[in-house]
Amino acid sequence: MSSHSDFAPRSRGEKDTRQNYGDRNGNSGVGDTSGIRSRNQNLNARRTYGNAVGNLGARDDDSTTTADTHDHSYHAHRRKIRQRLREKQKIPGHVQWIKWMNSEWKNHAVAMIGEFVGTTFFLFFAFGGTQVANIGSGNTANNTTTGSTTGGVDPSKLLYISLSFGFSLAVNAWIFFRISGGLFNPAVTLALTLTRDLDPLRAVLLLIIQISGACFAAYLVSVIFPSPFNVQTTLGAGTTIAQGVWIEALCTAELVFTIIMLAKEKHRATFIAPVGIGLALFIAELVAVYYTGGSLNPARSFGPAAVAHDFTGSHWIYWVGPFVGSVLAVGFYRLMKILEYEMANPGQDGDEENDPTQNPEHEVAQYVEEREAEVQEIQAIEEEESSAVPMDSLDNVAVAGFRENEDLDLKRKDLTRKPFRVGEESQVQKTGRQEAQHDLEAQWPGSAGLSSSDAGGDAYIGEKRRMRQISGSGAAV
Repeated sequence: MSSHSDFAPRSRGEKDTRQNYGDRNGNSGVGDTSGIRSRNQNLNARRTYGNAVGNLGARDDDSTTTADTHDHSYHAHRRKIRQRLREKQKIPGHVQWIKWMNSEWKNHAVAMIGEFVGTTFFLFFAFGGTQVANIGSGNTANNTTTGSTTGGVDPSKLLYISLSFGFSLAVNAWIFFRISGGLFNPAVTLALTLTRDLDPLRAVLLLIIQISGACFAAYLVSVIFPSPFNVQTTLGAGTTIAQGVWIEALCTAELVFTIIMLAKEKHRATFIAPVGIGLALFIAELVAVYYTGGSLNPARSFGPAAVAHDFTGSHWIYWVGPFVGSVLAVGFYRLMKILEYEMANPGQDGDEENDPTQNPEHEVAQYVEEREAEVQEIQAIEEEESSAVPMDSLDNVAVAGFRENEDLDLKRKDLTRKPFRVGEESQVQKTGRQEAQHDLEAQWPGSAGLSSSDAGGDAYIGEKRRMRQISGSGAAV
């Protein structure tokens, strides 16, 4: 008997062939079983991976048809998964864009961008004009544009600066008022917030943007123009702190009230409101440039000071003054609205929609109509009370006296009615008693010493007897 070592070793190909043959025929008891284990491991791995990607159908048999079907369904399912993932990656971005475009934050962002660009343009051209006007004055103290520190009184220079600010505001407000409102001024932002025409959140965002735009405009002017940077605002020679505050406050009040009446209050000429607003800034600059530099705008003063790194001790007045002016303008506007200024001089706008005298649906017209109805109701009640005679408040003597003498006026409007307490005699009772006493004394001279109640009773009894006699004689006849 030969041992296993006597046989020549089989080649690797022969061993694999027999192993594969045995595997295909299910001969688990002949040859090496490593192929079966390997196949089972592969099957388990596929089953596990198929469950991970959502393949619920595991292979139950080892036929070639089943394997091909499984491979086809597996790849098809994988393709569906990849398609879903691609769709999920596309849909969130699209949905987020739609939601953002329909949100209030999108509107805030658009308003902020418009306000930043508008403020930058407005102050860039205003500062640029001021730079040109101050050419030749050299480096002034604090790089200021105040007239008293740039070579004394020069009407042409003051006019040039005023025109630069006024026309720059008119043009840029006309451009940007449909985007952000064209405010360009924290004082104007405060005023419209107080009148509830501007949301507080929007107001805070615009205020930050206005200051940023002012700083950027001042920076552009400082680096672009070769002339010295002379656009800061300081108090002129001889101008006190209090004077500076009130000059800024009154000039700002003029500007803010112009904006409220021409832009906020809708009328037929609202579309050309920027022209009037620019002219309001122009006349305010004519007055204020020489004494305070003509700020009327906290951002206009903050920007150059921040770029020049020079905040003077009087810088605070360019915040307090304009804000005080805004409050004054809003207070006066509120007073005019309470007093219904539209009815004082009606028909001036010529706008049927916004004129309460022509549009009965207007808010003011409805208030006036309701108030007229209340006044008519009050007058009707007063007339009803005045036409009624308080017969119950008079005693029998007063009633008899009034009925006997028709020349007496019983209307209460001719009698002064005074409030009285219980137990006191009213004016009507007093007058009736006196008249009745006078008539009683005239008819019965002997009743002068009687009291009003006794005399009244005797008069009433005598009157009844006289009427009975007259009726009895008539019956006898």
